[in-house]
Amino acid sequence: MEPAYRAGDRVVVNRLAYLRRGPAVGDVVVLRDPERPGHHLLKRIAQAPDGASGPARYFVLGDNPARSRDSRAFGLVKRPDILGRAWLLY
Repeated sequence: MEPAYRAGDRVVVNRLAYLRRGPAVGDVVVLRDPERPGHHLLKRIAQAPDGASGPARYFVLGDNPARSRDSRAFGLVKRPDILGRAWLLY
C-alpha cells in the first residue's frame, strides 16, 4: 500500500473544519511541528480524546510509520496546534 501523501505534495488546508467538532480518527491534518518552530507537519489522527476533562490531545501518525516523525517521537499534540484538515491535494 502506498502512502496517500508524498514529500513535495501540496495541500489546501481547511482551517474552518473544526469549528463545530474536533478532529476525528482518520482525519489528515496539518499541525505545527512541536520540535521545529515555524514548520508544519501533515499527519493522520490515530487517537482522539474520549471527552474526558482537560485539554484535548491527539495521537498522530504518518503514512509511512518506518520513516515518520510523529507522536511516537514527540508525544501527544494539543488541539490548538492542529491548524486544520487537509482538504485538497495538488
